[in-house]
Amino acid sequence: MRLVKYAFIIGITVLSMNVYAQQNETLMTNQEIVTKFLNGFNNPENIQESLKLLADDYKFKNPMVELNSKAEFIALAKQIGAVITGIEIINVAENGNWIAVYYDFKSSIEGMESNTATEWFKIENEIIKESHLIYDTSEWRKFYAKMKK
Repeated sequence: MRLVKYAFIIGITVLSMNVYAQQNETLMTNQEIVTKFLNGFNNPENIQESLKLLADDYKFKNPMVELNSKAEFIALAKQIGAVITGIEIINVAENGNWIAVYYDFKSSIEGMESNTATEWFKIENEIIKESHLIYDTSEWRKFYAKMKK
């Protein structure tokens, strides 16, 4: 009986350790979530993994547009994906569930090859709920105005 008791305790301990290890493998920090999301824009093969990090009711805002769903953002991402060639993260800072990222986004548009931006991301339950992108839109507004003509 005593042997069964010890075997049971050892079995429970090993099982607990395995479950704990698996949970820790899947958990990402808020900074890792945001970094993974942005790095997806550097490789078209990884973009789907990035988009999985967005909540269905993801809210995105920049000086030119305000979106209220993941579906709306995906439509925008398809359009800008044609001209954005990569993102280079310069610095990441965290304040509670908000992550601020300072980065350069590269484009294939002549005269706008390198653009500096800051984006604030709100993370809840390992999902990006919203973000606010801040960058100089003066040249981008001109570019989009030409496209509409």
